[in-house]
Amino acid sequence: MINFRTLFLLFLIHCFRICYAQYNGLGFIYPIDREVVVTGNYGEIRPNHFHAGLDFSTDPVANLPIKSVADGYVSRIKISSGGYGRVLYVTHTNGYVTVYAHQKKYAEKIDVYVKKKQTEQKKNELELFPAPGELPVKKGELIGYSGNSGSSTGPHLHFEIREEQSEIPINPLLVYDVKDHVKPVITHLVIYNTKDSNAVVSQSMHPVTNKAGKLTVTKSNIILPQNTFAVGFAGYDMADASTSKNNIYEAKLTLDGQLIYHHQLNTISFDNGRYVNVFSEKVAGVKYQKCFTPSCYDIRIYKSLVNGGKVQLKDTLWHTIELTVADEKGNTNQVICRVKATRLEGYISNSALYNAYCYKDCSIKKDDIECEIKAGTASRSLFVAAYINKLGKACVGNKNESLLKAFSLSVKVNKPLKDKASKMVLMNEDNCLTGKYENGWFKTESKSFGAFGIAYDTVAPKIIMPVSKKKASQSPVNAVHFKVSDNLSGIADYNVFVNDVWQIAEYDAKTATVSCYFNEPLVSGIIKIEVSDKVGNKAKQEVKL
Repeated sequence: MINFRTLFLLFLIHCFRICYAQYNGLGFIYPIDREVVVTGNYGEIRPNHFHAGLDFSTDPVANLPIKSVADGYVSRIKISSGGYGRVLYVTHTNGYVTVYAHQKKYAEKIDVYVKKKQTEQKKNELELFPAPGELPVKKGELIGYSGNSGSSTGPHLHFEIREEQSEIPINPLLVYDVKDHVKPVITHLVIYNTKDSNAVVSQSMHPVTNKAGKLTVTKSNIILPQNTFAVGFAGYDMADASTSKNNIYEAKLTLDGQLIYHHQLNTISFDNGRYVNVFSEKVAGVKYQKCFTPSCYDIRIYKSLVNGGKVQLKDTLWHTIELTVADEKGNTNQVICRVKATRLEGYISNSALYNAYCYKDCSIKKDDIECEIKAGTASRSLFVAAYINKLGKACVGNKNESLLKAFSLSVKVNKPLKDKASKMVLMNEDNCLTGKYENGWFKTESKSFGAFGIAYDTVAPKIIMPVSKKKASQSPVNAVHFKVSDNLSGIADYNVFVNDVWQIAEYDAKTATVSCYFNEPLVSGIIKIEVSDKVGNKAKQEVKL
C-alpha cells in the first residue's frame, strides 16, 4: 500500500516535470565552453536582493569566451563601475532576453560599436539600446569575454534569462539540464513565536543532523509555551560537479500531513528584490528562510499558503511537522519533528496605533519634517514616528525595519550654509543621500528608516597620480592608472584627456582605480584626469610624460 509520504514525493516529482517542461524547449546552448560549475544559483539570498540568474565559475580565468545562447540581436549594452559592470542583453525570437554580466571586454564588432558611441558622447559609463538590425548575433557566436567588472568578487559570468515583455528573470535551471543527483541539506530549524502576528520573533533554534542519509532534528520533540508558531530553516544545495553551497529552490511544510506552506524560487521580479530581507534573516550567525509570510506581500514565489504559513494549534496534543526541500532536478530531503503547546492562548489583540499601513499610502506632515510612504513600502503595518531630535537629526521609524521600497523624506533646513545649498546631503549613519534643496526644504529618498542629519559635501574627490609617472621617464606607456576616492557623496563621473583629446577610460569601484589604455604607446604628452562627485565637486590632475 502506498503511504502518504510516497504520494507526496510523487507529487513533488510531477510538479518539477511540469515546471521543467515549461522551459526546456527553448533550445538554448550554454554561454561558455567548459564544464558547468554553478557557484551561485537563481533565488540565492544576497544583500537586499534575490540573485536573478546563474553564476558560472571561470575563476581564476578571465577572458573566457562568452557565446550567444541562441540567434537574436544585442538589444541593450551597459557599462558601469558597479552593478553588472560591463553587460550585454540579447533579445531572441522566442520571447526571451539573455543577459551576460561582469564581462572584461566585448567581442570585436560590439566593442567597435560601443567605443564609437563612447567617443561621440564623451561618456565612459553609458547605456545603449541598439536597433534589431544593428548588432545581430547567431547561436554560438562570440559576444564577449568573462571578467570581474562591476560589483563582482571574482572572475565569473553572471547569466540570466528574462521574459521579454515583463523583464522578469526566470530560473535558468529549469532550462538547462545541469547534472545533479545531490539532495539538498537542511542544517537548522527555527521556531518563531507568532502570538503577535504583526511582530513575529524567533523563539528557538534546532540543529539538524544527517545520520545514515536521514535528516534528524537534534531535539525532535519541541514543547512550546504558546500555541501559535511558524517555522524557518537553514540549509544548502549542491550539484554533481560543484563544491559550492547554493540556495535551496523549493520548500514545503505540512502539519499532520496537510500542506500549509509551499514556495518555489521562480520568476522573481526586480521590484520584489528587497523582499529578500523579509523572506530571510540571520539569527546567531545562521541564515534562515521563513516558511511563512508577513501580513502584506506581493510576490509570486508562494504556491500554497494556509494562514500565511502560521500555525495555531487547537489543543495541547503532539502534532507532526514535516519540512520537505527540493532542487530543480527533483532531488528531495525531509526532516520531521513533533510540536505541542502547553497553553492555548491564541493570537493577541494588537492595540498598536498604526499610521503606516502596508496596503495603502501614508503621508506624515509636520512643521519640520515630511514623509511619503507608498503602499508596498513596508511588509507589515507600522507606527512610524517622525520628529527632530535634540541633536537636530530627523528621526523616522525604526532603523531595523526592512523596507521593500524607498520612501520620500523632506527635512526643513532653518539655517543653510551660505552659498552651499548645492552641496547639501543627508546622512543616515554611513549612508550619504543626495537630493535637492528647494524653498527651505531638503528632499530625498531613502530605502531605510533611521536618524538623518544634514551635512555638506564641499570636498573635491582625491586623485593620486601614478608614482612611476611623477618621475621623469622617456619609456613608452601603454596605460595609465589613477587612484581616486571621495569623502562623502561618492564618485559620479571621470574623464581622461591626452593632449586635451578625450580618451575612453574605465573606473573599477572595487579598487578605486581609473584606468586608461592607449591604442599606441605614448612617449610624450600631457595626460589629464578630471573626477567629479555626486554634488558637483571636481578634482583635476595632470601627468607630463
